[in-house]
Amino acid sequence: MKFSEPARMSNLKLPSKLLVIARSARMLAQLAVDAGFQAVAVDCYADLDTVALAAETVKVDNLAAAIIQPVIEALASRHGLTHMVYGSGFEHYAESLDYLESRLILLGNTAALFRRFQDKPAFFQHLKQLSIKHPETVFSAPAEGGDWLLKPMRGEGGVGIARFADGQTVDARRFYWQRYLVGEAFSVLFAAGLGQVRVLGFNRQWAVGNDKRRYLFAGVSNHADVSPRNRALLAEWLEKLVGLYPLQGLGSLDFIVHDGECHVLEINARIPASAQLYGTSVFNKHCLACLGVIDDADWVRPAGFQIIFARNELLVPVGLSWPEWAVDRPAGGVFIGKGAPVCSIIAAGNDAAQVETRLRHRQIIIDNFINTGHLSHAIPS
Repeated sequence: MKFSEPARMSNLKLPSKLLVIARSARMLAQLAVDAGFQAVAVDCYADLDTVALAAETVKVDNLAAAIIQPVIEALASRHGLTHMVYGSGFEHYAESLDYLESRLILLGNTAALFRRFQDKPAFFQHLKQLSIKHPETVFSAPAEGGDWLLKPMRGEGGVGIARFADGQTVDARRFYWQRYLVGEAFSVLFAAGLGQVRVLGFNRQWAVGNDKRRYLFAGVSNHADVSPRNRALLAEWLEKLVGLYPLQGLGSLDFIVHDGECHVLEINARIPASAQLYGTSVFNKHCLACLGVIDDADWVRPAGFQIIFARNELLVPVGLSWPEWAVDRPAGGVFIGKGAPVCSIIAAGNDAAQVETRLRHRQIIIDNFINTGHLSHAIPS
């Protein structure tokens, strides 16, 4: 007998209320609520939609253990929390995952496994041993010239990535060097558990289009145009990696296609931004995978997500009317510095071209207001 998804979730005895914690927890709260859970959120923004979605939202300055511990203790007591899901922002706060893992049942990768992905020399050595293609990567100043990128050891979302200049002084404890390849950036969303892995979809990614922050993650769309050969190769590589790294739940593998060939960049060992483009069942797939049940991929409509960054400083006015396709909406009275995220936009369509056209149009609508340095008018829907 085949059980429906809600029945299977019920049989696995997960609680109805979960803690979701990340630098920005809006996506996790949305995914959990869409899947029928109640969410209690901890993050660094307390955006309007997070507050509206969650049973309670607590804003913290950062995700350091000393900051979140009293918050988590109070929320766990008040809401009877036993399970949690974490998102982005823990790259510099691995000790916080240790605390969270000691306090609650973690639906996702363990703190120890998360740390293993921060060990870049070991990760790229494993890629080499598994015959997985990747850009040339070194951990001391390259002896030969050419184009090299400097990447932080504990990076997230492209923050801190820059082109390396010959003679530049670099702290090799904090950065590594990777050969720059011209190509398109992609990711593959997957679900893993108990040594199994299943590809859920392929995504195109893009960065902020200026010289100073050209590698900062800015958006993602599903239904990416990846060749059948490369799809099969990536699935094979994921099988190898899951054999070495006991991944649990949703994650993503970032790669670049250079001259038609895939080159692996990194694995995100937590729910990635692309997950919000994969329907209301995707959070259940995460929970089931953490419990050893791997679901098949569902067909989803072409869709995209993009972050809007402030080109000037601005103060968000109280009572601003946001369109329904804008998410991560800041509260009135919040100051946003130049270059910081203002909000995000989501669009769906019949194909990738229509999705990208709608994202561009919606970005123009938002930009028309924020480029003046303030948001003083309602944004038309």
